[in-house]
Amino acid sequence: MKDAVESLIEKFNLEITSEQRDFLRFLYENLHLEELSDKEQHFFIDYFYKSETLRNMAAFALELADIMHEIRENIPAIEQAERLANGKEQRLYYEQKSQEARRQKLKHQTTKKGNILYVPFEEYKKDSGPLIICLEQTTGMVAYSELCKSMILSLFMNAHRERRDLYIVPYDCQIHVHYRFENGHLNLSDFKDFIEYKAKGEAAILPVLHFVKGLLQENQDCTEADIIIFTEGTPIDGQHLVGKQAKTILEEMKRKYYAEFSVVAMQEHNFNEQQFWFAKKAFFADDAIQ
Repeated sequence: MKDAVESLIEKFNLEITSEQRDFLRFLYENLHLEELSDKEQHFFIDYFYKSETLRNMAAFALELADIMHEIRENIPAIEQAERLANGKEQRLYYEQKSQEARRQKLKHQTTKKGNILYVPFEEYKKDSGPLIICLEQTTGMVAYSELCKSMILSLFMNAHRERRDLYIVPYDCQIHVHYRFENGHLNLSDFKDFIEYKAKGEAAILPVLHFVKGLLQENQDCTEADIIIFTEGTPIDGQHLVGKQAKTILEEMKRKYYAEFSVVAMQEHNFNEQQFWFAKKAFFADDAIQ
């Protein structure tokens, strides 16, 4: 019996190498190409053939299987039972898990005064927050651009499975553009722009934090946001991360939106642990870059 990728190859009468078939299979599984219309699938296939960057990203992702596996398991954290779930059972599992998490949060946030219980039911109704990826796109990151974007590809799967909005925010000294993929669904126009986006100059981190705070305010009906920062590790304003203004912003995001921060740094020796004090997890791409 043909799998979905083989059916796709046959449907569009593709002349494709075994290597390209592997690349396409990775993209199919992570970007849920089966949800696209025939016209959109044809557009994607055409772009796949024309874009060396996209093919290189898929190649990176396949070569970096161990790193991709670690990121997929830890950003955000996914339990073994969740990873084994699939299809209808998967959706049911996540709905039950989400409801249980909200019940527990409701229990912890309930206060008692005398014989009166104050229950914040409005918090119980909130959905999981967005997955926000801040991608440094600077002169120093040019060599790592395809590597970082290949890692981001697999995070579409997390967002799609958990029905979370996925934001990708490229940045240098400021924010020029950002992309929103509702519930992790592929938007071909924004996806193409994301693949081809390039910037130069140096990186500043404070404008990114302010921008992320704005995104969280737009999603204030949600909680438990995950923010992932891809960085070379040396923002020009990194010293300000330990300052009062940055700490106030970061603590507010953690408290109000249950934001959890993770960092993917290109080289460990460039990473300043004191400056990125707010990150719960840090990953280093040294082995992949060499």
